[in-house]
Amino acid sequence: MLLLTHKEIENLLDPSELLAALEEGFKTLSAGQLNVPPRNQAIAPKGLLVGMPAYMPNKLMSVKLVTIFHENIPAHQATITLFDSNKGTPIAFMDGEYITAMRTAAGAILSIKHLARKDSKSIAIIGAGVLGDAHLQIIGTLSGIEKVWIASKDISKAQALAARASNALAVDSVREAVSNADIVCLCTSSLEPVIKAEWLKKGTHVSSVGYRPPGGELPRDLVETSHIFVESKVAFQAPPVGSAELQGLNPEFGTEMGEYLLGQKPGRRDENETTIYKSMGHAMEDLVTANLVYQKAIAQGIGTTFEL
Repeated sequence: MLLLTHKEIENLLDPSELLAALEEGFKTLSAGQLNVPPRNQAIAPKGLLVGMPAYMPNKLMSVKLVTIFHENIPAHQATITLFDSNKGTPIAFMDGEYITAMRTAAGAILSIKHLARKDSKSIAIIGAGVLGDAHLQIIGTLSGIEKVWIASKDISKAQALAARASNALAVDSVREAVSNADIVCLCTSSLEPVIKAEWLKKGTHVSSVGYRPPGGELPRDLVETSHIFVESKVAFQAPPVGSAELQGLNPEFGTEMGEYLLGQKPGRRDENETTIYKSMGHAMEDLVTANLVYQKAIAQGIGTTFEL
């Protein structure tokens, strides 16, 4: 069995390769070729343990175990195990924290690539934690982005993150960041909406990756008046399977990213509509990312092998 650490995975995971793998994963998911049961959870006094298994043809099966303890730093901690899909033998065990952050950000960046206006030049990142950092790392794969505005509850964290990119600027007002941006990336764990619909320019694309039921970072009026995209229609189910911000809406209100990528449903319909990608985090994303990491580790001879 191969053991891969956080640092080893950082060195192995290439953002461009990750985006390509996720794009194929979204297509496979919407084509109905995956077996991904609804995620389950065990509740402790101060947090959750969530299980996310998945099977995809021609890939190693995976299961991610992730804890969500909002009083802790980091709030999300995870491990991923890969299994031989023919024999059931455990193949690899790896840190899941970096994979979770990067695949989450990559899904958001993929939505920007396909759904944002082609003349978009500025991005606002709201939240300067692990997910904000991951978004900033992958934004470099986008063309035409000239400015990145960063806002956080803690201005010092926004400043520290902005210092990592020459085109980034920290501001102490979420409204200032959002109103100046063509694209807005919400990366918080807020129980309440962190933006208002009236702050957005016409035609803004919004990605939202926060998960904090029973609330959430997206305002309801914005959700109801926007063109919604999701990883899977299960996002409309009740938490922990789905998103609190999408509760009560007909699943047909949303478009799966895979449906768009397969040409089954339209993406952006005009330059003035607001598009939203609401990510819940899907086991498919963990599976394709962990498989990518494993393949590169084997090819490069990275990791530690041990007997069970």
